[in-house]
Amino acid sequence: MKPPPRNRWKLALSITVGLALLGGVLYWVGWRRIFAEMRALGVAGITGIVGSVLLAMAAWTLSWWIILRSYGIRLPLPHVIGARLSGYAISYLTPTLYFGGEPVRALMVAGRTDAPTTRVFATVFIERFLGGLSMILFILVGSFFAISSPALPWAEKRLLIAGVGFITFWILVGLIDFAWNLKWISRIVRLLGVPFRRWRDSLGRAADKVSETEDEIHFAFTVHWRGTALAFLVQLLATFFVYMRPQVFFFFSSGQVFTFPQLSLLFTLTVILLSFFLWITPGGIGTGEAAIIGIFHLVAPSVSKQGAVAFSLMFKFAESILVAIGLYYLAQRGIARIGRSRAPILEPRDADSE
Repeated sequence: MKPPPRNRWKLALSITVGLALLGGVLYWVGWRRIFAEMRALGVAGITGIVGSVLLAMAAWTLSWWIILRSYGIRLPLPHVIGARLSGYAISYLTPTLYFGGEPVRALMVAGRTDAPTTRVFATVFIERFLGGLSMILFILVGSFFAISSPALPWAEKRLLIAGVGFITFWILVGLIDFAWNLKWISRIVRLLGVPFRRWRDSLGRAADKVSETEDEIHFAFTVHWRGTALAFLVQLLATFFVYMRPQVFFFFSSGQVFTFPQLSLLFTLTVILLSFFLWITPGGIGTGEAAIIGIFHLVAPSVSKQGAVAFSLMFKFAESILVAIGLYYLAQRGIARIGRSRAPILEPRDADSE
């Protein structure tokens, strides 16, 4: 399952750009001082960083597992963990706003159950949608402090307002569409068959599948609302672990304690700038380190450039553990299973046939 040559070139280019940017940042900031910041963490600090990353992933996985069970898809938890980590690894390494691995984990689960493929894809979409909704709640709090803060220049405030407004708008559109089953997405796909007559039949079939998935998503807000509510609470917990990352690092490295407005601003600017605008290299390497310096300079001037870069790199190292596990699972079990089950998963089959 090698990527097309064009995609391989894009990936190679993004890696090259990311490494070049990271090298420039390390040279400018001073790599010896960065590693000194890392050593200051000690065993307790490194444990706290790895633990916060693991707890966030555990909450994301638990949320998806709850949704799967509410839809009647009962799989052993290790299989769900493996699929979730595989999807996470692909999303992390491809500059696609964290969504590149979602089809892969859906197919990995679909190959192990007799549930319709559209239902499995619906559970993945709902899990990500609830994650976005929980993130928006934290961002709205941070935006309130950011807009009212005199330390943030007006240009950055306008960017923040535009970014938050854009994300909130689409989250609300999705919530209205799926809660009332308005099927806007399938209707748009079907309408594309008018100007593109050559692909009308293919678009019609795609619209039918999208419509089935929308029906399944609608059930999350009606038939399965209890499971959805519980999964959302778990998503809030996962977002909280991400929200607290700056506090975990700098408490152990320098004993610094951030205020609630500072943490909210750091979370909001990091999500808006890094996740949605600067995730153009695998793992945000290079771009993330350059941007995080500016973010800490605006929100917490007491944090040095070396501390900001060390913070970013340490959490990347911790996340790389999960990426490595996900890639290993995918290489050992996922790729072959997806290849074998690609055709059968289109129809229900006996779950005990494996």
